[in-house]
Amino acid sequence: MTEKSKAFQKCINPDCNAEFACSETFFKCPKCSELLDIQYNWNNIAVPKKLSDFARRWSAKNNRLDFSGVWRFRELLDFCPDEYKVSIGEGQTLLQKNDVLAEFIGMKAGCLYLQYEGLNPSGSFKDNGMTAAFSHAKMVGA
Repeated sequence: MTEKSKAFQKCINPDCNAEFACSETFFKCPKCSELLDIQYNWNNIAVPKKLSDFARRWSAKNNRLDFSGVWRFRELLDFCPDEYKVSIGEGQTLLQKNDVLAEFIGMKAGCLYLQYEGLNPSGSFKDNGMTAAFSHAKMVGA
């Protein structure tokens, strides 16, 4: 990988650790046949100083990616250009405070929130990962 790339694929096998560009169409490591995972060069990504930097985007209706609970953070998940990103509004799920569970695990009340992923378009938490998988597939022409 070039030192300037923001993201790359890396073999999960610690004895291999092979790296490949995100534009490659591999679904497993061609060197050892293990799975590949996405890795980020955080030094090459401008990370916002605070979460409120994304707040303007959450209420914007002029960009389809801003409605996605995944792609509204697209600068942090920058493995493909915006024109390839696929979205059906995944990740726009509610956070629900759960003081009973917080107390059970020894947390202070009011500090634990659970995200209700059943409100995703397909009713599954898998929508969040699949938007990235379909976007990568579209980018590589699969």
